[in-house]
Amino acid sequence: MNISSTASSIGWERTIRSRRVANRAFALAALALGFSPAGAGAQDPNLVDQGRYDVRLGDSATGTETFAIRRQGEGYMAVGRIQLEGSGAWLRSAEIWLRTDGSFTPVRYRLESLVTGDPRTVDFLRSGTRIRISTSSDEGVRVNELLADPDHVLLEPGLAQHYYFVVRRLTAGGDRLTAVIPGEGREAPVRVAGTSNVTIEIGERSVDARRWELTVDGMTHLVWSDRSDGRILRVEIPDRGWRSDRRADE
Repeated sequence: MNISSTASSIGWERTIRSRRVANRAFALAALALGFSPAGAGAQDPNLVDQGRYDVRLGDSATGTETFAIRRQGEGYMAVGRIQLEGSGAWLRSAEIWLRTDGSFTPVRYRLESLVTGDPRTVDFLRSGTRIRISTSSDEGVRVNELLADPDHVLLEPGLAQHYYFVVRRLTAGGDRLTAVIPGEGREAPVRVAGTSNVTIEIGERSVDARRWELTVDGMTHLVWSDRSDGRILRVEIPDRGWRSDRRADE
């Protein structure tokens, strides 16, 4: 179920203002986790993964995605920053926050554009049986509502870090998931077309990986995860010419 509307009334303005206050609190909570992937150390017992991806579109290197994932209470918090250049990128420079519950189901998400002249934000909130996605831009506010599903995962095309939660759900036994795509305000089926064990090079090191061939709304997504701990090593969407490669540990 998908319901769209445009905020134009005084009541909506009050709702938007209160949501902005909540979003600032959410952002501060993410920053309080100490988001600094390059400087995060193994001494943090809650640190699940952290690192950097080199992003390519077609034959060109276009930027980087930096991220950290930590346990927070019974769930997880992922924070990140993507910095891309060039007109071919469908997702430009932005900061991202994602919180999930203990089963990796998304609870809260926010994307805030860092592109000058493009004050776009995307907010996702799951509450009870409903999911509310609010997108703010110069054109106004668009609101989409979906029915919450325990098989939901969150995928923002162009972000490699989100596949960590998808792979964790798949290895836990769920092979028919539904992706919520916040930037598009919709959901799409996720299916496993095949898996295989391979070895790939990360820097000068060979890593035993599992290669996942997924279809998301009929489009192929290729994902390579570390067989030992589930870290995402590489993600590729061939039809979009997009690929993210994990850098060697810095």
